[in-house]
Amino acid sequence: MKNKKKYSFFPLTLGCSKNQVDMEYLLGEITKRGHIIVGDMDKADFVLLNTCSFIHEARVESEKVAKRLSKKKKVILLGCYVQMFGERVFKIFPEIDLFFGTEGGKFTEKILENLNGKKKILKLNGNENIFYSLERYPLNRFHTYIKISEGCIRRCSFCNIPSIRGGLRSKKIDEILKEVEKMVSMGFQEFEIISEDTSLYGIDLYKRRMILKLIESLTKNFTDKKFRLLYVYPDKSIYDIVSAVKESKSFIKYIDVPFQHVSENVIKYMNREKVDVFEISRMIKKMGLVLRSSFIVGFPEEKAKDFKMLKDYIKEGYVDKLGLFMYSDENDRIKDTVDYSKKIERFNILININKRLALKRMKEKIGKFHEAVFYHSDGEFIYGRLLEDAPDIDDVIVSNNIKLQRFNLVKVKVKDIKYYHYIC
Repeated sequence: MKNKKKYSFFPLTLGCSKNQVDMEYLLGEITKRGHIIVGDMDKADFVLLNTCSFIHEARVESEKVAKRLSKKKKVILLGCYVQMFGERVFKIFPEIDLFFGTEGGKFTEKILENLNGKKKILKLNGNENIFYSLERYPLNRFHTYIKISEGCIRRCSFCNIPSIRGGLRSKKIDEILKEVEKMVSMGFQEFEIISEDTSLYGIDLYKRRMILKLIESLTKNFTDKKFRLLYVYPDKSIYDIVSAVKESKSFIKYIDVPFQHVSENVIKYMNREKVDVFEISRMIKKMGLVLRSSFIVGFPEEKAKDFKMLKDYIKEGYVDKLGLFMYSDENDRIKDTVDYSKKIERFNILININKRLALKRMKEKIGKFHEAVFYHSDGEFIYGRLLEDAPDIDDVIVSNNIKLQRFNLVKVKVKDIKYYHYIC
């Protein structure tokens, strides 16, 4: 018998933007059934905790947060951690009663039916189609994330995503357009296009890559909106993708290409396609795009010469927005051959190089006007970002003019840089 009582839920998402989209689908289905979402955990009947399990540190965080919250509230544990550990979560979290995998939105009825039951429900998926028709409850304003596919068919040796989220399942283009249209009707102006690998979008549905067609369709249908392309795998398709972004009037001149390393030796051990990172980077800069990329330091078989190559690359300043990670052994398939102390040393060297370069880039914007969007105020200052910066992961802009319009584009003049924040 279905539970007719109305409950309140407090959502908390750990990890990446893909996790946030999953949570928003689940919240949409929950509110559609008459339940409410609250921003104060103390006022909630249940906490929905969406977990991350990409690297060891993320798993530790998920465990700590789950155990801490379960002392105060009834917790429903969702997401990648549950998907990865399966029924072992029953022993890891004996204090938690309800568990679901990465596509909880599809099983909202099951969740609601078992809120107060003693039976622990575990629904694991991983190869089902993603949410074509589910309701969505956006947690942001102004910008939102559009997930165009789920899962991945790459087999990078360091990555456990395929084992957690399954193989590639793309959304149809018309379904993506409908979702964007609905978000536009709700007032959203900027859309971050995401997936595990946007370059392979559509190859499962259409038997060929369709990311260029998607860029064309979004540009044609939403001429006055802004789009940003993230998670683009660097293979032979990158040249056409960069060109399409450059030519589009709707896409921000920004691209996220996670190279992971520049040495062919290390790239081989990563089981990734051989590419000339230097050549691709020069091409992106020539096209006038902001380049975000991520790299792994201390990967097995990373010799001194490999690290020097990576260090020299970063020194050249190709990457405008740098994400840096120390290697974390996720599957015991590759023997960790780089000492931890050496990883720390190399990591710190690259971080310090990037800090100097980032500060130099930021100072170049002083005295110039830029489009920006502001989100929240603490009463003394208002905080946001430049439009050219991606939400959640790039730089912050701060102003003491708390009367600035929020959740809309405004022109501001950068006056100074403090603590790696723009001051306007």
